[in-house]
Amino acid sequence: MEAERIRVMVTVKAYPTLSRQYNETVCVAGVRMDTERPEHVRLFPVPFRDMELSKQFKKYDIIEIDVTGHSRDDRPESRRPVLDSLEVVGHVSSDRSWERRAEWVRPLVAASLCQIKREQEANGTSLGVFRPAEIKSFRLVKADDRSAWQDMMASQMNIFDQERKALEALPYRFVYSFRCDDERCRGHEIGLLDWEAGAAYLKWRRLYAPGVLEDKIRQRFTEIAGPQRDLHFFVGNLHKRPHQFMLLGAFYPPRGVMDRFQLF
Repeated sequence: MEAERIRVMVTVKAYPTLSRQYNETVCVAGVRMDTERPEHVRLFPVPFRDMELSKQFKKYDIIEIDVTGHSRDDRPESRRPVLDSLEVVGHVSSDRSWERRAEWVRPLVAASLCQIKREQEANGTSLGVFRPAEIKSFRLVKADDRSAWQDMMASQMNIFDQERKALEALPYRFVYSFRCDDERCRGHEIGLLDWEAGAAYLKWRRLYAPGVLEDKIRQRFTEIAGPQRDLHFFVGNLHKRPHQFMLLGAFYPPRGVMDRFQLF
């Protein structure tokens, strides 16, 4: 397949997962900045922790990368990245109350997750961003244990690279319960896969005792849904279960920023 070079503001970097096909990989998504209007794009697979340090981008970094179509993933937003071509060329900061970030995200906001699901049924849409009408709760839910093959894969990968830290299995799922701004919405309860959530747990467990740690996590991810913030969720579906969407990332500018006039 012929490669195309694209320019992307990274908005989603999920916690790494283990798979039989790709070993350890990360779901990455962002907003294309090289098209006439902003567009969603998914980059997969991305073996993030195995990449050169100079290529290990952060959320809201601007990257340029060659991509091709994805022969094993027919979702319309999916592209296979040519990782050797990746360059980090900038960063969209949170200065001016997140306005620069909002300029790129605002044109993509859907009315609701319910609407995104209807678009999936109609035309295969697999990525979206929306503002929940009401956050009912944030909970830490005990995660399933890793399977035997996942444990074996994680340990084998470290045999070949002694300096590489083992991928830790998170003991909790980070679950939001919310309602859409849609009269037909019956409510949703979905896990947040953002690396930011997993990294917060791994960092804070060294600082806080059990019990206090969980309270700190709940406080952090409840605060971003509070009255001072305008919480939106980036969502994506599963390739093999296209009707099932997960929360890939949280976008939480100060309240009012997303309602400003849009240039696009």
